[in-house]
Amino acid sequence: MLLRKMSTPKRKSIVNMFEMALKKGNYFHGNEILPDFETRWKTTLKQRKSISTHFPNRVGMPTIYPKSNAGKYFVEFASSSTVHGLNHLVAPNRHPIEIFLAVLFIFGALLCLIFLSFLFWDRYQNNATVIVVYNDQDQFQILKPSIFICPVPNINLNKISDVFKKYNIEHTSEAEQFFTFLGSITYEDMAETPIFDKVPASKWLEILYDLKKDISPNILKENDPYEAWVVTERGLCFVTRNSFAVYATLSYWKNDNWTILPVPNNPPHYNYSVDGAQESLTVEHTALITACDPFELITLDTSMKWVKPKMLQRAIMSISAIETKPDVIQLSIQQRKCKFFNDGGLETWPVYTRNMCIMECRMKVIQDNCNCRPHFARTIEGINTCDANQLRCIGGIAKKLFLYEYPPSFCNCVPKCNVVSYQIRDKEKSELSDIPISSSVITLIVELPQIIYYRALLYGFNDFLTSVGGAAGLFLGASVLSFVEIFYYGSIHLCFWVKKSKQRRNKNKPMDISK
Repeated sequence: MLLRKMSTPKRKSIVNMFEMALKKGNYFHGNEILPDFETRWKTTLKQRKSISTHFPNRVGMPTIYPKSNAGKYFVEFASSSTVHGLNHLVAPNRHPIEIFLAVLFIFGALLCLIFLSFLFWDRYQNNATVIVVYNDQDQFQILKPSIFICPVPNINLNKISDVFKKYNIEHTSEAEQFFTFLGSITYEDMAETPIFDKVPASKWLEILYDLKKDISPNILKENDPYEAWVVTERGLCFVTRNSFAVYATLSYWKNDNWTILPVPNNPPHYNYSVDGAQESLTVEHTALITACDPFELITLDTSMKWVKPKMLQRAIMSISAIETKPDVIQLSIQQRKCKFFNDGGLETWPVYTRNMCIMECRMKVIQDNCNCRPHFARTIEGINTCDANQLRCIGGIAKKLFLYEYPPSFCNCVPKCNVVSYQIRDKEKSELSDIPISSSVITLIVELPQIIYYRALLYGFNDFLTSVGGAAGLFLGASVLSFVEIFYYGSIHLCFWVKKSKQRRNKNKPMDISK
């Protein structure tokens, strides 16, 4: 009825504006559907002196009309973006203080989001795991230890004559004294190495291998396939039940072998259902012994116990373990702060263990200071084996070799992800003076752990995404679609918009009549 009472030109103007709005698909104005807005407009038409020629025909608040193409493009993005606050930057009739406050709060919210995102990323990179306690003993699989036996000194004097003949060495007291010294040499007494140059240093390890004392095989009565003589920082040692022992054997080094042997699927482990677990072994010589992780080698600072002939010894072996949950494996080494053996990273060992890393780092320090590698290290092409004078050089830099200290940061020797630690404590000793044997009998009473520790995932990638998403929603009201919009307006839509602007500019370009 109101339109009928209006003059014909005004009525046609309103109808035409609504028809154009509907043809363009603009069915909303602000938060109202156009027909509802039309009704409200008509009811207030009597109070209006004139009808605006710019009848509203789109969603949201009105925008400014910049002159530059960059400004127009920013207005289009800001007015349609789902990132909260941007539409206030392009709204018309804003006081400069309002614009300043809008920019200030948007910028502050963005800085808070960036700051928190860096905190979340740092947590994901450096604090992604946690050590937790696990006490379900039915699920425990505690590996049996490997036993290292290092005779001291490891020279069989009865073999010297035959071995010297084999290597064409003149049997003199000087030669005998030198190799006896080498049989028990450590970094701490290298400064006292006798000067001897009758035999090339590259042959010393083979000679010591032939001069070593004999130890009967199968000392644990288990038909262990991993029994071997290995080269250690304490000289040649006999080892049992060690899957990585092969990588420290003389034959493996001489053949320049780098083959990685398969790890046993079911290595020997203790049965919690059997009470009174214990290990018994017989040692035939004065020696140092230790129990070690079956996937690790010993170093100079490994805790060892003296075993003397004709002794009956009972000791307690306590065990602790740290294992790693499967969901931690997918993290980087920096995130989990540990390595698995197949992570590699060493130059002179085909697999990774922490002690292998420490020994390799120690050899690099020796190379840098004394220009050689000791005879008990794997040879490297281009690096000489240390002679007697260079062994004295090593003795002089013993303080730089972190012998009983945590390795320096440049070594980058992170722990293993799965570690089993064994500690032997003396309990009883008695002398076997009435028995006509020279061997010692050691009984290790095993204290199985009641708890073990697990390295578990604390803050994974999903947690990182959730944290950043929550912060983005809190400070900017943004979502995944918001970031898609930013990418879209910064790439694909920008190309189309530039192309469309060029076409519009070419269309409005005046024609040259002179042609």
